[in-house]
Amino acid sequence: MSHATAAQLQSVSLFQSLDGSGLEALAARARQRSLPAGRLVFKEGEPADSMYVVLAGSVKIYLQSGGKETVLDTKRAGEYFGEMMLDYRPRSASIMTLEDSQFAVISRDDFQGFLRQHPQAAEQVILNLIRITRGMNQRARPRASLAERVRDYMGALKGPDLPAVRRWLGAKRWVLGALLVLAVAQYYFVDVLLQIASIPGLTVFTGR
Repeated sequence: MSHATAAQLQSVSLFQSLDGSGLEALAARARQRSLPAGRLVFKEGEPADSMYVVLAGSVKIYLQSGGKETVLDTKRAGEYFGEMMLDYRPRSASIMTLEDSQFAVISRDDFQGFLRQHPQAAEQVILNLIRITRGMNQRARPRASLAERVRDYMGALKGPDLPAVRRWLGAKRWVLGALLVLAVAQYYFVDVLLQIASIPGLTVFTGR
């Protein structure tokens, strides 16, 4: 069974850095779990001590509040979920099978050991968590108008730690300063020419 599981894990991008022996070792420690369609894999708020790799079938990740269900994501064969158990907190969402599904269940200790030995996989997990967080943020603001999103974006650009913004503001100040100098110079020279033209007996030739 572990050999077959290892072959299935090999198709998961998270574990592609493992060699054959590493996959066999991880598969040997993984627990198999199968569920029919429409069954809860786990519920929001339950204790969390393992992550799941979908070997077959598919699931939905969702939140439920006040009788309303919000689907956050779906996972199919070759994908994984439950990695947020790394923070030792309860499950942050519920998971339900959309069809008959099979999973490889990897304990927290085994998954932590794997991530320590494979930094690239750890980075992939972090990026996946960021993607989930961004998706939740977007869903939390479904009625945000275009004007509000533009205002938020412009507000973010005001951050003093953005080098591009600092360069743009610096260039803007230089341009405004140069325009001010030119305006003053133009006013001064026009005034001087008018005073010269008003001198009695002075004839101004046009060159013709």
